Amino acid sequence: MKKLFLLPILFALVFTSCSDDDDNETVEPAVSEIDAQMRGDWTNTMIKRVYYSIDDEVMFTDSVQYQTNFSFDGKRLTVTVPGGTPEVMNYSFPDPADTTIIELQRGNDKGQYKVTSISDTEMTWVEEKPWAGFPEEAPESEKTTSRLGLYTWKFVRKN
Repeated sequence: MKKLFLLPILFALVFTSCSDDDDNETVEPAVSEIDAQMRGDWTNTMIKRVYYSIDDEVMFTDSVQYQTNFSFDGKRLTVTVPGGTPEVMNYSFPDPADTTIIELQRGNDKGQYKVTSISDTEMTWVEEKPWAGFPEEAPESEKTTSRLGLYTWKFVRKN
């Protein structure tokens, strides 16, 4: 008799839990601890650029202060420059053996960065560009080529 009593309750639960709201986007499961920690809103506060010669000597260094917003949702990254239009790109962690590598992709453009540190409040990425030209803002004809451009990105979590 108990089984007959439970059967209608089970059907009621099944039908009430199903809805037509299946159009809602599902949250992507985190692929790593870094991915889980990264989710949410961050402000990119600084990019430091260091260019090295063929002899491993520093040829040029500078840093730029930013207030660019980065919002990670598990699949997409939305970047918003103050006063600008948000740009959306996909991100992933392409190497399951090294989840410190994050890849950003917008159309055919891809870039890889290494997450060198992350906490509840701060995050740092490093990007290496072989044979990078500097100063970055100069026309190509006025740039000097380095053996390596090393870019350090600093972020703080938004409250």
